[in-house]
Amino acid sequence: MEGFKEAIVTRENGQMKITYQGENLGNVKVYRSLSPDFSEAEGQLVAESDNGVLEIPFADGENRPYFLLVADNGARIRTAERVLQFEGMVNFRDLGGYLTTDGYRTKWGKLLRSAAHDTITDRDVVYLKNIGLKTVVDYRSSTEVADNPDRQVEGITYHNLRPLEEAGATNILNVKMTNEADAISALKGINRTLATSAQANSVYAQLVRLVLDESNLPLVQHCTAGKDRVGVGSATLLLALGVPEETILNDYLLSNDNQVKEDKLKQGKFSNGQLSEEVLKMFKALAMVSKEYLQAFFDEIKVKFGTAENYLKQGLGLTDAELAQMREMFLEKM
Repeated sequence: MEGFKEAIVTRENGQMKITYQGENLGNVKVYRSLSPDFSEAEGQLVAESDNGVLEIPFADGENRPYFLLVADNGARIRTAERVLQFEGMVNFRDLGGYLTTDGYRTKWGKLLRSAAHDTITDRDVVYLKNIGLKTVVDYRSSTEVADNPDRQVEGITYHNLRPLEEAGATNILNVKMTNEADAISALKGINRTLATSAQANSVYAQLVRLVLDESNLPLVQHCTAGKDRVGVGSATLLLALGVPEETILNDYLLSNDNQVKEDKLKQGKFSNGQLSEEVLKMFKALAMVSKEYLQAFFDEIKVKFGTAENYLKQGLGLTDAELAQMREMFLEKM
């Protein structure tokens, strides 16, 4: 099939490097804009190539660019940096550009995910405003929020939705862990709970309904490390858009390259600072992600609901109209 297969943006030595693949593309022109939904007539022509690589000068501190690649054969694809660069925040990623089972791609610059916003800097505040962020969904427990509240930015609306903490209920995150095996077991258990508990299902249904309101976009969801509660929230959105399970798992694994510092997960746990080798392994497991963690979420969906569609409709209570609206808002075919 002729056309683009993928286009990936990386940052190297003061440049944006776009590596693309496809068939019978010929010469490829790349256009740049600060808006994710632009045509070549609205963008700036910044480079062209016929060898699969495009390099565009970029200075740190510039606003976030989006790119549109247009080939001689008429094929087109949008792309951008998946991981956004901040001073005081990690694991801030875009869910755009993922291919669905029926040949569409998720739109860039709309649905975002990250670790907590408690350590953002003045420069980060400017960057969040420049990307037009409208909504923050914080999945952390009441204790986590009290210990490390988000730095709130004027003009952004904040929602605290707690998938693992019902009002007056015990937080599942308080499970006792003493070693690596405990951590792995706990993380798999958490993801199973996030698949089927009434509280979690209610929270992720609220997430979908928030993104269905255009005035809330762009929206970023976060927890402490931006991996498990956010991983399930991201999986839910991508499942609703028809993105394959394997692609969702690969997105989840990107947290290993953008992880929160282990020290943040240790806060208040060991006041004397004496950590055994086994406990250090435990915190390492908590900071990292493994396919088996999110796979536990998918497996639990299949056990309880049978299919992803049933999870969305029966577990979350989403309607056919809402799912159709999701696809209309967040998918494009180029």
